[in-house]
Amino acid sequence: MVNSDHPAVVAFAREHAQGATDRERAVALYYAVRDGFRYDPYSLDLTPKGMQASTVLETGLGWCVPKATLLTAVCRAAGIPARLGYADVRNHLSTERMRQSMQTDVFVWHGFSDIWLDGAWQPVHQWRDQFLPKMEWHGDKLTTDQLRIKVVANRQGYGSWV
Repeated sequence: MVNSDHPAVVAFAREHAQGATDRERAVALYYAVRDGFRYDPYSLDLTPKGMQASTVLETGLGWCVPKATLLTAVCRAAGIPARLGYADVRNHLSTERMRQSMQTDVFVWHGFSDIWLDGAWQPVHQWRDQFLPKMEWHGDKLTTDQLRIKVVANRQGYGSWV
């Protein structure tokens, strides 16, 4: 899934991991993945290939799990320690169509990247793109004024970390 040694993943990391520090390079990769690939929660491909980081590069889109997989993979390819995390989250900005489709406002199995920066794991949610409310880096944390994510339950024991 996190195929960080795939040639396309390595090439993407080389192109976009700009900066002098791991933090600067991780931020550059975050924005490259966030803005370069459309967030599409309606195009789910749960096959092993559909969940791979390289598939997001091929298709140009993904939902939270594949986009987190891509961010994790390109961080690893750039030499920045990263792992996948999963959680159930409640999102107040989900659309009516999404709530009706899921019959809830809880996103089960939300995927995010956990990136090792400045001596600690930093959770980074990679489920938006340039067309949706933006999450921005502010100091040491990734925050937004428009998006509040409430973690309902960490998915420990359910493939929590890869």
